Amino acid sequence: MNKMPYKIKEKLRQLSKAYEKAGQLELQVSNMIEEYGVNCEYLNANIGYTTKPTTEALAYIINSEGGTESSIEEIEEVFLWHVNNKEE
Repeated sequence: MNKMPYKIKEKLRQLSKAYEKAGQLELQVSNMIEEYGVNCEYLNANIGYTTKPTTEALAYIINSEGGTESSIEEIEEVFLWHVNNKEE
């Protein structure tokens, strides 16, 4: 075999486009959340030590780990806490 099969190359191109779209959606969601003054780090557990509510649920959605609806519920809970408890 001298070349990888064309059908594999085509699937790789499709995969690349899907990840590009996913990255765009992730950025849009992050921007929307941050418009409300909520740091997305609280929603994907990258904030480090804090006594404020956090969740990994956004990371679960980004990584396609399943449980989308329960992840959305967790995100909503933490999001609302941060929106309603903004430090002045």
